[in-house]
Amino acid sequence: MRKKAVCTMVMMLGLISLFTGCGKDTAANMELTRTDVSTITVPEDVLVVGLGESSHGVKEYQEMKADVFQALVQNNGCRTFVIEGDFGNALKVNAYIHGGEGTAEEAAALIGFRIYCTEEMETLLQWMRTYNETAPEGEDLNFYGMDMQWADSSKEYVFDILEQAVPGAASEYEEALAFLNDDDMYDISTETFAQGMPVAEKLIQEVDNAEAVIVEAFGSETFAFARECARSIYNCCDIRKSDSEYNEIRDGHMAEKVEWFLEHGDGSLIFINGHNGHIGRMDATLYYNCLGKLLYEELGDGYFAIGTDAEVTIFNSQTDDGFEEKKVQNSNDLNALAAGNNGNYYYVDFSTAEEDNDWNEILSKKQSITSLNVGGPTIIKAFYTTEIIPIDTFDGMIIYDKVSPTTLEL
Repeated sequence: MRKKAVCTMVMMLGLISLFTGCGKDTAANMELTRTDVSTITVPEDVLVVGLGESSHGVKEYQEMKADVFQALVQNNGCRTFVIEGDFGNALKVNAYIHGGEGTAEEAAALIGFRIYCTEEMETLLQWMRTYNETAPEGEDLNFYGMDMQWADSSKEYVFDILEQAVPGAASEYEEALAFLNDDDMYDISTETFAQGMPVAEKLIQEVDNAEAVIVEAFGSETFAFARECARSIYNCCDIRKSDSEYNEIRDGHMAEKVEWFLEHGDGSLIFINGHNGHIGRMDATLYYNCLGKLLYEELGDGYFAIGTDAEVTIFNSQTDDGFEEKKVQNSNDLNALAAGNNGNYYYVDFSTAEEDNDWNEILSKKQSITSLNVGGPTIIKAFYTTEIIPIDTFDGMIIYDKVSPTTLEL
């Protein structure tokens, strides 16, 4: 009986380890970290800074994207915020922060995903709007989207410009692309999306043919955005035409969007934000070329990636009916250091920390980090974690002890 009891206890401890992770005492010089992200700077040759989040639906991660962006505005002259949100929808948000009508709550809802309908996102947008009210000419902030999973706003923008430039030219495309609407997006077949691609290609050519008229009437910037809206319609069809290639095609087009912002920007630093899986310099599964990997291949050290993780994650998990609060726990060498640290988080810049032997050991070996999307199973640790070698994936990380759910505005 005693032997059976011991075996049972061992099995129980094993299950506890499986579900919660294994903590350990980790030695590291915490003087090489910082607990105030307002002091974050990046090298002058960096063109794009990416900030990842290990889970959507987390208050601290939404607040941190605002804090890091504000630091880069102050310390590196950054003026462009690019979110993992729809390109066309974000143009309306950009209009809001430049004094457009509506409220911050309405602007947050325009981004295209319910995870952004939060008080934290409203606070960021209101700050950007207030900043722009007194910003010198040419130093105003911009808010853009690099995703293309929706179509209505992109269609509205390009059809309006095209119709004004060449009356009657937009009607053919309005009819041919009527199937592509946000309300039915998840009910459209992959075959129908594939059939929409040549129509979208023709629309791009129509805009190109009208370039001179559009530029004369509205300016070169409006032409550039109208054309990119047409490309976003094509991208939307492209990513949804194949379930098996969805992730790789989507990240490829998001990388193209970031490169487009670099080409059409003012030369200042660009800040991008999305899930860790997009932002890291490699996809942890190695199954596809993620956004961060593509940008790193194109820009080299011009791309600077920051990841996040937490020991305890309480988040808003999206369901068909709304959201439900969930909690997971994940221990690794990085977040084991957060509990005894001064404050709820610390930031570690790998270029500095790797010179320390203890830090180099931590950063150079596999660490299991939290990886939660808008929803999904959380019962078994393997469902909500992924393994990375930190120094191969990011240039720095922000590590929390505990994070909490966003404040929803639905």
